[in-house]
Amino acid sequence: MKKSLHIAAAGSFLALGMGLSANSMAAGFSIIEASASGMGQAFAGAAAVAEDPSTVYFNPAGMMYLEGSQVTVGMHIIKSRAEFQDGGSTDLSNLGPLSTSRGGDGGDAGDTFYVPNFYYVRDFGDKYKIGIGINAPFGLGTEYDKGWMGRYTSTDSEVKSLNINPAIAFRANEKLSIGLGMNIQYLEATLESDVYQAALGSSDGSAKVKGDSWELGFNIGFIYEITKATRIGVHYRSEVSHKLEGDVKYKGLHPLLAGSLINQDVTASLDTPATFSVSITHQLNNKLTLLGDITRTGWGSFEELKVVGDNGDIVSQVDEKWDDVYRYSLGMKYSYNSQWTFRTGVAHDKTPIADRHRTSRIPGDDRYWLSFGASYSPSSSLTIDAGYSHLWVEDADIDEEYSLLTPFTGQSGRLKGDFDSRVDIFSVQATWKF
Repeated sequence: MKKSLHIAAAGSFLALGMGLSANSMAAGFSIIEASASGMGQAFAGAAAVAEDPSTVYFNPAGMMYLEGSQVTVGMHIIKSRAEFQDGGSTDLSNLGPLSTSRGGDGGDAGDTFYVPNFYYVRDFGDKYKIGIGINAPFGLGTEYDKGWMGRYTSTDSEVKSLNINPAIAFRANEKLSIGLGMNIQYLEATLESDVYQAALGSSDGSAKVKGDSWELGFNIGFIYEITKATRIGVHYRSEVSHKLEGDVKYKGLHPLLAGSLINQDVTASLDTPATFSVSITHQLNNKLTLLGDITRTGWGSFEELKVVGDNGDIVSQVDEKWDDVYRYSLGMKYSYNSQWTFRTGVAHDKTPIADRHRTSRIPGDDRYWLSFGASYSPSSSLTIDAGYSHLWVEDADIDEEYSLLTPFTGQSGRLKGDFDSRVDIFSVQATWKF
């Protein structure tokens, strides 16, 4: 009994959200913030615009439109807000006189996050460009107030990622450019929850799961010049199949649970999704350029989360059944003079998560973007970009049932209500040409 209990506990904590985060800025747990110039126009035209070395990430074919060697260094400050409003959660006091109190609403579970990126592009012989991009394509997290009513589903969640993307590009002919890259991707998740012990006359214990993984993927892109004023970009980024390896550790357990909920190694498989983007840019005149983008993210591959204990047994197999989703964006940039360019854009970013599969670790819903930005070039060798976006997030309904993870109650609880969320993002970068 003890062995099966501690494995089930580890599996349950992992299944609640290994590799997931609540307030990511794009569909699911993606982070699209990889360029300050792109931020200012809501990333409209991202796979075709090719203004600076960040094109390594959005479409490596765009390197052929950059002159000489260039370096871009950027930083994105993301302020998220997520507040839970109870709508009939199970009152844990119905489990008996020794139970804990119901708890609060968790406060503001959002936080401020700093997401850096770096890109470098240079000539490689007479016909090629090579480059490298380093950014964080997945992550963020949540932190609820101590003792909140959903503490047995989630207390703290943090996801970190790193993507190293070397790439090469060439021109197939005067109109068509092609780029290809490799992605060396790191993913780390740290997830914490409380352990119910009131039936034993004790305060809550805690459980912490941490795992990480390095894996490989690729990206390929094309840019075709329909006319000198109009070009279309197509970009595909492959899914990356991660096997997160880590452990679960418990603290503050009652002696009757300490022998069964024991620290152990666990693993979980998780695929970060493939994306396919089609972008267009059209220079209307010598001042104004119109931009558009449609991106499909293949979250449909995330059908289940399977957790395996250190003995090789399947200890948890949770249906996720996320959907493939689209992101639509429109934008424009206005070249005021040789030094100043102004940008704006809007976007609609669909969530892949159906209401019935939403949890307190992932309470996001559809997002609506409004973005503004500007570029300033004090010299021919330096450009400074700044961008700002506000994201309105639809209220996210949640009805999450969870196990209390104790052999003495056999009971479950229910977190029911909705999340009110919003996000503000400020981005800045500098690009040097030499």
